[in-house]
Amino acid sequence: MEYSEFIEIVERVKKRKPLLFGLDFDNAPGTGEIADFEEKYGIVLPEKYKQFLMEYGGGYFGFANIYSLDESSDFYIMHPRNNSGNMIGGLLHIADNGCGDYYAFGITNGRCDDTVLFCEHDGGGAVTCRYSDVLEYLVSEGLKEEFV
Repeated sequence: MEYSEFIEIVERVKKRKPLLFGLDFDNAPGTGEIADFEEKYGIVLPEKYKQFLMEYGGGYFGFANIYSLDESSDFYIMHPRNNSGNMIGGLLHIADNGCGDYYAFGITNGRCDDTVLFCEHDGGGAVTCRYSDVLEYLVSEGLKEEFV
């Protein structure tokens, strides 16, 4: 999904369902903070995830949550509660569903893949590809909208 299409969907949903956007959100990082994070952890985040973070910060997004780079937040991507502190098994957890399952980026040669994987906590750790990028995750899970 292109970022401009994502913004159009968000604006359309805001008009119909303004309460979805009434919850707290995390501080949005600038390009310098993102670069510092990437250097510190030796990974490159997907461009669309970076665009989202710089616009919305992370935290609650409609019906979903998405981890942020705000170190003071419980939604901090490297917060121990989010099970990402050491990028377990080549995965960087970026969200959870509140039931113990996680959404994650795979990491290949220090670069996060664009696709969003779904990691089950009770199915033997099964990992399946769920969305082609983080924007599709946010539209589908966060806004409960269909995308083409």
